[in-house]
Amino acid sequence: MSKKRINIDPNQRSFDFDTSIQEYENLRLKLLAVPEKPHRMESYEEACIEIAATLKSDIREWGGSREELVDGINAYFGVSEKKKLSIHMLNHYLSKPVEYPVPAVLIYAIQHITGRLGTTAALAQAEEARVIDKNEVRKLAIGKLDDAIAEMQRLKKEFRGIKR
Repeated sequence: MSKKRINIDPNQRSFDFDTSIQEYENLRLKLLAVPEKPHRMESYEEACIEIAATLKSDIREWGGSREELVDGINAYFGVSEKKKLSIHMLNHYLSKPVEYPVPAVLIYAIQHITGRLGTTAALAQAEEARVIDKNEVRKLAIGKLDDAIAEMQRLKKEFRGIKR
């Protein structure tokens, strides 16, 4: 038998199957885990501060400036000059949340612009619920599809066994 040396192209990409499998398993475990104990807000003030804190965290993770956020919010709603949000008012909402509670409608625009769901997740957690993003929804749908395919294959084999 020949001992020919196999040359592997250094530009060839390798496939990391284990990472995808591990991500899938981590997501599965996360979804099956029991939700954390809900955190009950002790006061109106605490709830206002919590909402502002999650919004600030989402904005920080997004990486844009507050001025860019204000422009994005105004564009999102297509507001007139009369109802336009100012940077001054946004700063009040985020730094003095008890005096100036964040209007709930702003959360729509902020989560759309930042792509973060931290505030919505905090609201859901109060009711022992979870928020999942579009990637996790897609993975869940794929998992359900995989389960359905496996069940159909099992039934197909079982049906073939009965026919013979």
